[in-house]
Amino acid sequence: MDRLAGMLKKVNQLDPVPVVIHKVLSLADDPEASLKDLVEVVERDPAITANLLKTVNSAYMGLPVKVDSVHQAVSMLGLQKVVEMVLSQNLSGNLNRPQKGYGLAKGDLWRQSLAVAMVARSLARQQDLMGLPAIYTAALLKDIGKVILHEFVADQVEAIQELVTEKGMSFVEAENDVLGMDHTTLGGIIAKQWQFSPHMIYMIENHHLTNQASRNDPATATLYLADMIAMMVDTGIGVDRLAYHVYQDVFNDFFPDKQQVKALMITYKSFQREIREFMEAV
Repeated sequence: MDRLAGMLKKVNQLDPVPVVIHKVLSLADDPEASLKDLVEVVERDPAITANLLKTVNSAYMGLPVKVDSVHQAVSMLGLQKVVEMVLSQNLSGNLNRPQKGYGLAKGDLWRQSLAVAMVARSLARQQDLMGLPAIYTAALLKDIGKVILHEFVADQVEAIQELVTEKGMSFVEAENDVLGMDHTTLGGIIAKQWQFSPHMIYMIENHHLTNQASRNDPATATLYLADMIAMMVDTGIGVDRLAYHVYQDVFNDFFPDKQQVKALMITYKSFQREIREFMEAV
């Protein structure tokens, strides 16, 4: 009980999500909203505007002219790209810390989260899913629970890994068995406190598909697949790499041709190069 209380207390110590993020997500998903509405929301926050323009004008973007406004940035890069940049820049604070219990150095979790978000966006487009900004954001925040739970995992990592090895549990199931909490459930609690939508909370809570019903939700299944692709490529990063169940039926639904998985793994590696340049520019 004391351990759970300690976890929940630490939720309040996380950097809060800027209000503008909720407004950007709401407008990006609203077909009735105009481009002008979204630009005005971003421009009302001087810090976010300054960070956006700094990145847009960096060598990473390689634009031929200097960009002086959010409207100009959207005109040159497109709405989706600007929305993703705003989300990525302003959700990075908590994720950029080291997560020693999971074997992640400073920047590892943010880098992985960005890559998974980019793969999830690509998959969602292929499946013609709605709500791309929400899926992208859920992918960025899917492991937010690790930011708190890593301290508790560090003390019990051998017991957790023993359950994975000897009883065939997934890492998230073993976390729950040993700690009475897992990073997906804690992530859902954080997302709820930050007032994200019910579906966003659901995606974060179920991104490992431990709840069988979640396999029937295309957006959550997309998040799971993007995460698994990342694990297949980054096999040496983090103590929980590949310590999760592979649901072959979900893979088969999305990838009837096995070559599609290999192609996506190659795409993931190209995203990694892009992300390194982006992180240097931010």
